[in-house]
Amino acid sequence: MLSVVIPTRDKAASLRATLTALAAQRCPLPYEVLVVDDGSADGTRETLRALDGELAAPRPRVVAGPARGRAAVRNAGARAARGERLLFLDDDILTPAGHLAAHAQAGARTVLAHGPLREFPGARRWLDRHRDAPVAELAAAAARVVAGTEGRLPRNTLETLICAMDAGQVPPVAPWAACVGANTSMPRALFERVGGFDEEFGRGWGCEDLELGVRLFAAGARAVVPAAAAGVHLTHARPDRWDQHAANMERFRALHDLPAVRLLPELLGEGGGVRAYVAACVQ
Repeated sequence: MLSVVIPTRDKAASLRATLTALAAQRCPLPYEVLVVDDGSADGTRETLRALDGELAAPRPRVVAGPARGRAAVRNAGARAARGERLLFLDDDILTPAGHLAAHAQAGARTVLAHGPLREFPGARRWLDRHRDAPVAELAAAAARVVAGTEGRLPRNTLETLICAMDAGQVPPVAPWAACVGANTSMPRALFERVGGFDEEFGRGWGCEDLELGVRLFAAGARAVVPAAAAGVHLTHARPDRWDQHAANMERFRALHDLPAVRLLPELLGEGGGVRAYVAACVQ
């Protein structure tokens, strides 16, 4: 079984779109969906109750989050999951119909599967337009976004690096970068063997997923990037993003004193890019 773990907090509209897209999946293998609600106060529970009667099975199972940040929320979902493979999916990702099948079929004991992500800069307007749409209408609109017919879908720098490494266009300077918490699956046994996400990252944004990736690869994981597991991120603003990221980056570097970790600001910082990062790593 594949367990889909979706952490959420105060993002009812995007969560509704994510779950609606998931309900249109064509997956030949059994799967479950767990929504880990980390204390939402924006009507998320009401949204989930309304969806319960509208979505095809399997309906989402709601788990209470521990209110200690993204790492702890994902770990809580993993503990409640029943599957042998865990897919961590964010609450603002739209997926194509073959998404879950692609993750479920990457089931080798050491394979980490990352679905490549594109950004949807027009997401806020799109969500406003479809906020009260019936599920069938929302599903059709989500399918159009995933198909690329409702606006441009660029890649961010991290996704560009992951895809370039997978295609052999650049050296594999940071294979663990494929462990992106927004759309990545892995064997439960491997996840548990390395201890899951590091909850000491707290409530700040960033790096807790990449840090897990370093430990997974040290334990023998390898990455695949199946195109069928792709997703579209409903882009949103995060005013304090860089301050939070800088603090978590410091913890990441303290835990793993590796060149590819130390040089991450060349990739993820404001104005960073793949070419500068790879060049710095191979010097």
